[in-house]
Parts: sequence; structure tokens; C-alpha cells
Amino acid sequence: MNSLLNIPLASLKQGENKLNFELQPHALDLQPREVAENPSFEFFVGPMNVALRIIRSGLRLMVTGSVSYRARLECAMCACEYEYDFDEPLAAEFLSCDDEAEESGGKTDCEERGGLRGNWLDLLPMVRDAIHLAVPIAPRCRPDCRGLCPSCGADLNREHCRCVTANTPGVRRGSRPS
Repeated sequence: MNSLLNIPLASLKQGENKLNFELQPHALDLQPREVAENPSFEFFVGPMNVALRIIRSGLRLMVTGSVSYRARLECAMCACEYEYDFDEPLAAEFLSCDDEAEESGGKTDCEERGGLRGNWLDLLPMVRDAIHLAVPIAPRCRPDCRGLCPSCGADLNREHCRCVTANTPGVRRGSRPS
């Protein structure tokens, strides 16, 4: 796959390189319901911004930056849909494995330290991992979300439910006894 995040090593000068991309999720082959482990992760909303700082020092590449995006989530407590802005850090170090390193027996050392093969720096896996790891397993629309009444389904953030608990006569679920 040819992606903007697949960067030719020859285009990176020694020292600092700054790269900024505004990408649509489909450009990164990201789909609705992308995070299969978290079915509440619904959709990306709008473009993704990827800001990278790549420092090249000899055969070493230090990548730092962030991926920012907005996603539509479903609250695990009250089932309402809401949008959330993510700004996730990116950081990795790469070592370019050249032919000289392979000939001098440094091949295994290079591979063990996350070495790069070929002439491209593919940052798509790093960006995808940051997106997947950022999505909470049980997102909440707000920290104090009270959820739904398990009996009648009333949204306890908006109303008091009218269910009477079996253990405490006269006390309604979702309300606090005085």
C-alpha cells in the first residue's frame, strides 16, 4: 500500500525533519468499527492530523509526534452517542540496516533493535497502533455519568426512575435516600 506515511529514507536529511499530514481515515485504510475489540468505537469524524518530527543521525531515526482526530463513541453507561477529540503521542526509534552492517555480522543486532529493511520508513503501523490503543474499553460521555436504570431503562442523567427497589421499600432506583 502506498501511503503518505510510507516515507522514502532518501528524502530525510541528517538532523531534524518535520512532516505534517492531514489525512482522511480511508487514506489510512481505517474503517468504521475499526477497533473490533471495542464495539462502542463508532466512526472517525473529519480528518486526522499527523505531526511528525524525525531526527536522522547516521543510521538511526528517532520519530516523535502526535496523531489527532475526532471519533464518535457510545457511552458504556448511558448508551448515548458523543464525540471525543483524541491527541495521541507517537514515539519510536528505528535503525536502518544497510549492506555494510549485514556483511560485518551486524545483521542480527540490527534486526533485534527494530531495524529497517529497504529504502522506506513505514509509519502507518505506529499511527494505527496509537489510534487503537487510545480508544477506551468502556468510554463515558462524562466522568459523572450515572447510566441507565437496569430495570426500567431510564436515563439517570436526565430523570429519576420510578422503580421501587425490592430491598428498600419507598426508595426509587436512581434516587438517593434522604
